[in-house]
Amino acid sequence: MGSPIGKYTKYKFMKEHSVIAPHLPATALLTEQSFSDYLDRFGTVIVKPCRGYKGIGVVQIRLLNGTIIEIQSGLTKTVFESKGEAFSSLKKNHLFKKRRYIIQERIPLTTINGCPFDIRVLVQRKKNSYQWEVTGILVRVAAKGYFVTNYAKAVMTVEEALEKSGIRELDANKVVEKLNEVGLNSANILQEHYPAARRIGLDVGLTEDGHISILEANLGPDLAMFKFLKNKSVYEKIRKYRKG
Repeated sequence: MGSPIGKYTKYKFMKEHSVIAPHLPATALLTEQSFSDYLDRFGTVIVKPCRGYKGIGVVQIRLLNGTIIEIQSGLTKTVFESKGEAFSSLKKNHLFKKRRYIIQERIPLTTINGCPFDIRVLVQRKKNSYQWEVTGILVRVAAKGYFVTNYAKAVMTVEEALEKSGIRELDANKVVEKLNEVGLNSANILQEHYPAARRIGLDVGLTEDGHISILEANLGPDLAMFKFLKNKSVYEKIRKYRKG
């Protein structure tokens, strides 16, 4: 029997390795205790299903001041006067029974015109080969008002995103170089536990000071988004790797 493929399981596998551990945001299984602790510790957190797809079921929770809690799902925001009230509402309105969820510190993502963006790093290997290669990197910009990029209003390269963000301190070439390094290290680690995997998609957060955080790792990432890059050779390469 293979290893479970949930987000928390993959997080634990990666956390064991010193080359990747610094790139992992604090993450725990969601309980009422971890809910309270993480809000006190980080102020803003993300809750998402251990096994989810395209951002479905992802919720942001903010500690506004004192004991006032704001829960955001999509564009809808609801305010509660205590952690207990907020957690009860979270369970009733946002969590599916018999599903495990994780809670994760919210990474302060770099933005373009106030809209946060994250980075998809795609790593693939061909059939009968254990040599991984980063075949695609792109930036997804969240639609206005959303905190997740699954509701993306734009797809672009890292170079374009950094230029539009107005951050001049970050060197795009160095960021891409680091993304490649993180992608390959992650793939080699996960391959130990998922030997049949041939493509791994990392959702990566980038802060304004250049720190890279792996928000989650996917064993069956969507490839279609790479069609929207201006450089069509990227998607062609991805397709070739997929075929073998």
